[in-house]
Amino acid sequence: MAIVTITRGLHSGGEAVAEEVAKALGARCISSEVLIEAAKTFKVPEEKMLQVFEKTPSFWERMTESRRIHLAYIQATLGEYAKDDKLVYHGNAGQELLREVPHALKVRLLFPIEQRVQRIMEQFNYSREQAARFVEQIDDDRTRRMRYFYNADWRDPSRYDLCIRMERITPKVAAQMILDLTKQPEFRLSEEKAGTFQDFLIKCRIYALLAGAMVGRLSLITVSVQSGVVTLQGTLTSNEALIEELVEQIKVMEGVRSVNNEIVVGLVYQEWNV
Repeated sequence: MAIVTITRGLHSGGEAVAEEVAKALGARCISSEVLIEAAKTFKVPEEKMLQVFEKTPSFWERMTESRRIHLAYIQATLGEYAKDDKLVYHGNAGQELLREVPHALKVRLLFPIEQRVQRIMEQFNYSREQAARFVEQIDDDRTRRMRYFYNADWRDPSRYDLCIRMERITPKVAAQMILDLTKQPEFRLSEEKAGTFQDFLIKCRIYALLAGAMVGRLSLITVSVQSGVVTLQGTLTSNEALIEELVEQIKVMEGVRSVNNEIVVGLVYQEWNV
């Protein structure tokens, strides 16, 4: 089948393309549903989860990692949706959330600004000036969020496999272009890619586990997975019993063959240059 991510401007009408592609593939078509499911699965207030992709992180959130924790939950949930290889995700950050999936087709739809302005004017009864400012604010906020989460610019064409300018292309034609690409070997799941895909799923599950158990310290741990072999690295001041308990939970995860625990538990020294 296929895994497709479609990035489109908010209030652009791009969901019609996603729905057309999903229908043709017989795949699940999701957007904000993944945020709601993540909130339910990891017992986080739905409002908090929805804010991850709706607002620029505050100074306090950048300091406390709260949004990175929620992002780990979202990525793990999206990975579970993708594991049956029948998924079309349209919305924020799909091209980054599933970047490590070797056969995922990452698409960006470029709608004219004026089309988005007109849709917002009609939907919210805004003046043209209000709608134009709204579009600019939405895109600026998304740019800041993506830089914070991934140090990447969502507008960069190199983040995508296909960019489609929608001025003269109908949703139906755009959908057909995407469907044609899903038939190519590069975007189909093969035996070789299956192992990499499984490693990605394992890593997502581990980060979600760590996010819940190590609040505020998630950035101190690095997780790598190669052919089911998990390697944990980092330096923590946490008690060793907690780390050992987490390692035992990781060992029984589906697809995990072994765990190399290279986390150092002890004092973290900081050198200061005065």
